Amino acid sequence: MSAFSPTYQGTIDVPMLPSDFTDRIARRVETGLLVPGSRRRANYVVSSKSADSVAFTAIGFWTAYNIGLNDVLLQRAGPKSIGYQGRFWRWATFAAVQAFVIALLILVVILFLPSARAQVNADSWGWLFIAMLLAFFGLIWPWILVAMHRRFAARALERIVRQVVAA
Repeated sequence: MSAFSPTYQGTIDVPMLPSDFTDRIARRVETGLLVPGSRRRANYVVSSKSADSVAFTAIGFWTAYNIGLNDVLLQRAGPKSIGYQGRFWRWATFAAVQAFVIALLILVVILFLPSARAQVNADSWGWLFIAMLLAFFGLIWPWILVAMHRRFAARALERIVRQVVAA
């Protein structure tokens, strides 16, 4: 798994894993994953469930972009641990498109605003600097966000699972 891959995995150790943990997780997904009792901006659906595993996925743009728990699989890994795998490709795609649109808007402003174009033209390195800046923020920055976001998504999932198991 690459540092820039929008995936994460790990294991959550708990004092005791209830036999009905998949039912508890499924109920939490159905009633509100992030905030129990509220599905606003956290609309998830259980995609598969067995006695030892449960998978859920984000439905809709705002849910997919909200925190990055786009596709999650939780599995019993032992009597006191839960293994998890998560993917946030939709989140990464939205971040890349957003960065590209912002870079494109900056380029349009520079090209069509005479004073901005004059400022860039005044420096011999102006257009090279602008090209590097746009390339960085339009192409590289989204993958840096992905690398940073992996830990935040995993931590959010771990917090939710711990709450559900402890209840």
